[in-house]
Amino acid sequence: MKVKFEIDASPEEWRKFFGMPDVSELHEQLIEKAKSKIESGEYDPVKLLQEFMPDDIKKVTDLQKQFWENLFNKS
Repeated sequence: MKVKFEIDASPEEWRKFFGMPDVSELHEQLIEKAKSKIESGEYDPVKLLQEFMPDDIKKVTDLQKQFWENLFNKS
């Protein structure tokens, strides 16, 4: 016997159902702060993203950088 349920609910409804806190206001504040810093040139978006990348991806990025530097420096 199979039983299948289909529930149509928004993320906000799920958070309320499971008793999770509403962090939408905090999220908006963080996004606005990040936007203002990026627009003012305080920090580089690439460096911001690299903080969240696993170490393996950083190693691949470094390898690609070395490859392109060596390719253009030897010609």
